[in-house]
Amino acid sequence: MTYEIDVEMEQKAADFYQSLGINQGPGDIQYRLILLVLNKNEGEVTEFADIREYTDRFADKGSIGSKMKTVFQLEGLVEKVKRGGYIITDKGIIAANFLKDTTDFYKKTKRMEDIIERMP
Repeated sequence: MTYEIDVEMEQKAADFYQSLGINQGPGDIQYRLILLVLNKNEGEVTEFADIREYTDRFADKGSIGSKMKTVFQLEGLVEKVKRGGYIITDKGIIAANFLKDTTDFYKKTKRMEDIIERMP
């Protein structure tokens, strides 16, 4: 599955969900980016370096590795297959598809806000 991850759009979507009080999952930019990178490499091993390529500007050193252990592995979203290598699980794919839906919802909401703003 090949697609580009729009980091700026994901940040805007995360900010939107945080404004609604949702700070985990859809409101967490690190979570969003990690899951989308893993999903992008579905069926292949995703290297830690692939994830860091997207998350470095949003994460402190060590926080991504910690999140991989405490959230992604613990919840069964990924399986660690080697040092620094992960494969997304079916549960992870479902979570990634949910995130894509949240991004689409954000875009539709933003578009509607823009239309309403222009109404006299």
